[in-house]
Amino acid sequence: TLKDARAGLTTEKKVTKILGVEICEGAVPIESHPFDGDTAFIMGNEGDGMTDNQKAICDGFVYIRQHGPGTASLNVSVAASIVMHHFS
Repeated sequence: TLKDARAGLTTEKKVTKILGVEICEGAVPIESHPFDGDTAFIMGNEGDGMTDNQKAICDGFVYIRQHGPGTASLNVSVAASIVMHHFS
C-alpha cells in the first residue's frame, strides 16, 4: 500500500520528506528548491494528476512553473526530469 511505501521510505531508506509534484493549493515552485535531506517525489498521472491516496502520504507539494496561456500539464517523464534537475 502507499502507507507501507511511506513507512519503508522513511524508516528503511531514511527519506526525510516526500513531495508530490502537483499544481495544488500550498504547492511551492520547484525552482525555490524546497529540499532538505533525502527527498522522495511522487508524480501523478498525466491526465488526472495525483490521487487523493497519493496526496495523503506527501509532506508537501511542488509544481513546475509554466508561462503562457497553454496547458498546465507536462508529459510525466519531462516533469520528472525537470524535478530531478532542480533536486540535483
